[in-house]
Amino acid sequence: MEIYYINSENFLKTHDTDFLKKFAGEKEFKSMKRFVQHSLGRYLVKTVAEQVYAVVNTEILIENDKPKFKNSSLNFSISHSGKYIVVAFDKAECGLDIEEMKPRELEPLSKRYEKEFLTLEDFYKFWTNYEAEIKLQQPAKWSHSEVFQTDFMLTAVSVTADNRVVIREMK
Repeated sequence: MEIYYINSENFLKTHDTDFLKKFAGEKEFKSMKRFVQHSLGRYLVKTVAEQVYAVVNTEILIENDKPKFKNSSLNFSISHSGKYIVVAFDKAECGLDIEEMKPRELEPLSKRYEKEFLTLEDFYKFWTNYEAEIKLQQPAKWSHSEVFQTDFMLTAVSVTADNRVVIREMK
């Protein structure tokens, strides 16, 4: 599995938001932040698919609430949190989540989920795995979690049992 990411703050220093309009589609957004996150996610999917995986037609369909390429079997999953937009690509079905690790009261969370969280990393590893499995839409046979860029937890899941993760930045 390969994961590509964009730091939106850095990206917007060299591109204006008008550039992103062609990636937004017909969707309406409640805020500029949501517009940027959605559009950068689509930009990242299409750019990596074309440049790295040689996907010719990057048209995206939504099937069972999950984005898929119309004419390619390449699977992907998109997530964003804070300034990061991340996309996982894999031959098999995959799910991905990233969350900024903000301070939280762990005791109430431990009670709510009936699981002991001793650190923020414990909670965010649990939470991103939960969210990634929702995106996968089936039981995961493999998962990978790691602290990303110091303050974020990133988790990828897949239906294949053995996988490895490579993370690359797109600029």
